[in-house]
Amino acid sequence: MAAPDRVYTLLLSSLGTRRPESTKTPLPTIQALIVHYLANINPSPTPLAATIVSSPIFHPFLHSELELLSTSFRRAVHSKLQALKADSSGLFSPGLDTQLNVWSLAILQGLEGGHPIIRLACCSGLLLGFEDALQHLPAKKRDVKSIVEDELVMTFADVIDQFSMSDSWGKEFRSAAESADALALSLILASQSLLLVPSEKLTALPLSPLLGLIMRTIEDAFDGGRFLSSLQSSLGSQGEFDIHIPPGSPIVESMKKLSNSTAMAYMGSLSKLCARTVSLFVDRRPNVALPLVLETYQKLNSITAHVETDWFPSALSGITDKNALSPDAREVTTSIWTTLKTLLFSVIMITEAGLSALIYIPSISMALPSTSTLAVTVLQALSHLSFVIAQFGGAGQGAFNELKRLFYLALDVLGSDVSESDKYVRDLCVESGQQPLSAHPFYQAKKAFALSAIEQLIPGLSELTIRELVFPTCLPHLSDASHRESFESAHSVVLAIFASHAQKVSESTIQRDGGFTRKIVPFYANCLIDNSAEGKLSTLQLRLAFASLVRSASSAADLSLAWFSIDCILTAISSTSERDDGRRHRLHLTLISCVPTVPLALLPRLLDPIRSAIDAAHEEQKRKELIDALFAEIKERVGDREKEYMVRWWGEQRLKWAHATPGRENTQGDRDAEIIPAARL
Repeated sequence: MAAPDRVYTLLLSSLGTRRPESTKTPLPTIQALIVHYLANINPSPTPLAATIVSSPIFHPFLHSELELLSTSFRRAVHSKLQALKADSSGLFSPGLDTQLNVWSLAILQGLEGGHPIIRLACCSGLLLGFEDALQHLPAKKRDVKSIVEDELVMTFADVIDQFSMSDSWGKEFRSAAESADALALSLILASQSLLLVPSEKLTALPLSPLLGLIMRTIEDAFDGGRFLSSLQSSLGSQGEFDIHIPPGSPIVESMKKLSNSTAMAYMGSLSKLCARTVSLFVDRRPNVALPLVLETYQKLNSITAHVETDWFPSALSGITDKNALSPDAREVTTSIWTTLKTLLFSVIMITEAGLSALIYIPSISMALPSTSTLAVTVLQALSHLSFVIAQFGGAGQGAFNELKRLFYLALDVLGSDVSESDKYVRDLCVESGQQPLSAHPFYQAKKAFALSAIEQLIPGLSELTIRELVFPTCLPHLSDASHRESFESAHSVVLAIFASHAQKVSESTIQRDGGFTRKIVPFYANCLIDNSAEGKLSTLQLRLAFASLVRSASSAADLSLAWFSIDCILTAISSTSERDDGRRHRLHLTLISCVPTVPLALLPRLLDPIRSAIDAAHEEQKRKELIDALFAEIKERVGDREKEYMVRWWGEQRLKWAHATPGRENTQGDRDAEIIPAARL
């Protein structure tokens, strides 16, 4: 464009004044003109950029207008790239990257002196535009965004300075534009572009105040966790509906305000920015970062604690049937659960980033918070949200990947400190003991979370803690399959006790009697038999549980308890009626699962009833399943000392079983070929 035209004059006029709505140029039109003239004006876009950054039409700050401004600069990059490609001619003309660098530098010069938030919107749009353009440039020319990255970091540093000003006199006269809303808008703009900036450049930012500002925005967005404070008082009943929430009730207004806030709409990107800040802060300046990261985690813990406190007393926390809710209540409930899930995802994103960085930081000073303290704080926050976590399958193996990673990471970090692990588990058990044995979903979720956490910490616990607190916590849930997660978690904890005992015995040169662990073997063996009925432990769970129990009992010099556990299975098989053939078959499979767990001294006594069971099996399918299960145990899990005996025993039985089952001769021969080399090794 050789010279300014009438349309350009109209653009300048629109940017320079705030006229009444009836005569004002529509913002979409202004956006289109900004895009066109930034990309095409000659000789330089500097004056236009200066006019844009000082324009009064972007005051007071609104998200829609700042987003429009950012999008304008982003599209201008696209338009400029197309124009340069169309005009590229001549062998000696500057390269595409050089022309883009000159153009972006001219724009950045025009932005100097503007309000930091307006400059932030413009620089954010430029960087996003250059990120889009990289795929159209050769790899060796992709450093065109470096200048914009530098300017974005410096501009955002100015924004941080404004909101973290320590001068009380300056705060008193701070403009309305620098309110909490302006802070949220600034962080939203930054969160969409700063994540594209390399870490070495982000370290130039004042990370300590930045972390504080992000957490202040997140706290405000969730109302400090108090957004459910009016829930209980807003609930009522209506006709056939147990719960009704009137349209004008306080909780409706509270959730409407929360849902409509700009910060909540961009909570994902805000959480990502917070996570990046925490990770970078810990990695580069651990001495300064650890206390501030702990403070951040404590704020998240406080938010989740308030949510839990307000959620539990409400009748809504005990509802499992959606039909009990009136149509109005369902709408509000959906909004509540959306917010709760958003809070959970934010907690996971922020805390996982910090813990992942912390595991590589050595202990620096006793005055600094330990990594175990940070891990406990994270686990407490997750515990407060256990009723939300229950909606995703719990915190253990059934959880989604991000939650599972954070949960086990926090437990691994805590598990490295034996004393803190023991203290945390004792506190969990005491808290669980104070809760009633109730089918209320809230209590069940809390206990399932506690049991899942305890299971992972068993190896580091003292026998006193296991005997006095852990086992009594599990006991009420071992035979109650009505709440599946607590039932399975309780059994997992007990099996972890046995597995830990067996591991410690195998690693010790001193023979131990096992103490409390050996004392509970008879009880748990009979407990597993009781849970072999339909609808309780599955066949796989029963097999794994008995195998772990017998393995632990076999680690002692006295093998009486190991055989007692096997004898419980044999007794249960003999007492099972023929009408309950399914349970009998599950017990036979369980008996086979014990083969790799017993020493050579007990193996012949165990194999006799197994052979009899296979010989007596009348149904071809069940007989085949028993033989296949036994073959798998011999091939994959039997130890080296017992392998030779098992191969000989298998060779004695194979012909009889093969002839009793037509068509299995060739298969049996193939299996022998698989087992024998393993035995020789």
